[in-house]
Amino acid sequence: MGLSELLTNKWIVPKDVRPSFKGCNVIVTGANVGLGYETALKFVQLGANRVVLAVRTLSKGEEAKRQVESKTGRTGVAEVWQLDMLNYDSIKAFADKATKDFDHLDIACLNAGIAGLSYQESDYGYERTMQVNVLSTTLLALLLMPKLKASRTATYTPVLEMVGSSNAGLVSKLHSDRTPFASYNTPTGFGKVGVQYNVSKLFVLYVQAGLVDLAKNKESGNPDVFIPVVCPGATNSELGREVKAWLVLRVLLWLFEVLIQRTTEEGARTYISGIDQGEKTHGEFWKDDKIRAPAPLMAGEKGKQLRATVWEEVVDALAKDVPEVRQLVGT
Repeated sequence: MGLSELLTNKWIVPKDVRPSFKGCNVIVTGANVGLGYETALKFVQLGANRVVLAVRTLSKGEEAKRQVESKTGRTGVAEVWQLDMLNYDSIKAFADKATKDFDHLDIACLNAGIAGLSYQESDYGYERTMQVNVLSTTLLALLLMPKLKASRTATYTPVLEMVGSSNAGLVSKLHSDRTPFASYNTPTGFGKVGVQYNVSKLFVLYVQAGLVDLAKNKESGNPDVFIPVVCPGATNSELGREVKAWLVLRVLLWLFEVLIQRTTEEGARTYISGIDQGEKTHGEFWKDDKIRAPAPLMAGEKGKQLRATVWEEVVDALAKDVPEVRQLVGT
């Protein structure tokens, strides 16, 4: 995010579009707080048929559901399902339930994400920010893709929405061009003070490119699923919860919240508009009601090679623990 965008972020906010989602079945991950909660609330307000609040802690999800029902007056729409983005068995169980329980799945908003300030390793041997934002998000996307594709009709194309960040554009160089993903998954390679998060969101753009290829209809070549990456801008959400544990950074974050950050409701508007754009945002990066140019490391031949390399690394990493990933990507 450039300086001018940062300074106007709080005052120039996305449009509050209100499309109808009547009849739509929707999943929102990380939906008990922040942007995920506000997005789930909007789907219920806008007429969705079923809205799954995918959460790690069921009790928190149930409280979020109660708030949604109280604010909208609609009951029997919001549902709470357990999803732990640090556990592959949980992700697989969630996707299997969605495949079996929904007669059609129209929208999957993969909002769940973290921004760690220190190196912490997941159970699978990867740094937790990369684990959740890249690996686990990709796994869930791959597992939901068949159901989404099967839900396409003559009049509606399902949407798999991923959450990126304009901060990906701040990444001008990676540790390694040969093994970029692996290079950020060691204690010495960990990118401190927000860098790791920025790089993880660059990798999300690389993953998007791989998923766009998988979304193509084998016969027509047209997408069976639209896959936008959206950025809500600097938003006062729970993403900075680890930062708040550091006293000095907590003060700086408070100033950032007061002067720069949008509300979560304002940020969630971009999630809705990104979906409402349909094919226009397929394979694109959507922020502040506009399609934005890719990050510098997305451009040119180098960007093309990095996209292919990271996609291969991510697929290999997932396949070590979830062998069916090979079948899902067709290799």
